[in-house]
Amino acid sequence: MEKKDEKKKTFEKISEDLRFKYIGFEIYPKSPKEFWKNEEEKRRYLEEVRRKGSRSILVERDHSLVRVKVFSSVDRMVLTIASFLLTVSFFLPWFSLRGQDFGTYVLGFGFFLKLGTLFGYAPLSGAFFSLFVILVGLTILSSFGAGLISLLAIHRKRNDEESYLNNLKKRLKLNLIPLVLWIALIITSIIGIPTPFADSLRVDGFGDHFNVINFFALSSYGIWLSLPSVIINCAKISDL
Repeated sequence: MEKKDEKKKTFEKISEDLRFKYIGFEIYPKSPKEFWKNEEEKRRYLEEVRRKGSRSILVERDHSLVRVKVFSSVDRMVLTIASFLLTVSFFLPWFSLRGQDFGTYVLGFGFFLKLGTLFGYAPLSGAFFSLFVILVGLTILSSFGAGLISLLAIHRKRNDEESYLNNLKKRLKLNLIPLVLWIALIITSIIGIPTPFADSLRVDGFGDHFNVINFFALSSYGIWLSLPSVIINCAKISDL
């Protein structure tokens, strides 16, 4: 009870004038400084407020405490190079075949010209060989498509920054298709595919059992440009 009485007396002693002095109203009684440096700064701020107020949709990026530029000129350059390499990989060699008496490359689009021959070996190797051939074909096509669409989205005319970034993110998500196909292709190679017809082909690095080591041993520029480019494009999706 005594403590409560002491607190009550102390509270009663603090007058309104003393309270105002304590929070500083009379310690620095000078007039406040002007908030705006000049009228031009005030005018620019009000114009910006009116411009944003007229928009029907408020985007989260505009109201963050720190407005970080999510798509810099460096990002634009890196994605342009990656998407360009994806696109041109369709016209580059994907496989390098070497034998005792010959040496040849299989271009990206040229792979589809050999589908008839490849599927002719399918009965000897089983369903896994057919699956592998289909995965390679889909990977080549999707890499070309994703690269071309991403390239067009990167260099699209910017009417509005937010709509540009949203469109770019949607287009870059298409790179997830070849990425998933690449993963499936590598997993299939790791499991391995029986190739009893290998001796008749006389191709170096092509044994009776085709595996991931054989796959990368036979790979050429198209593969080594396509796979990293897909990964680069996919890595940027989460930043947009």
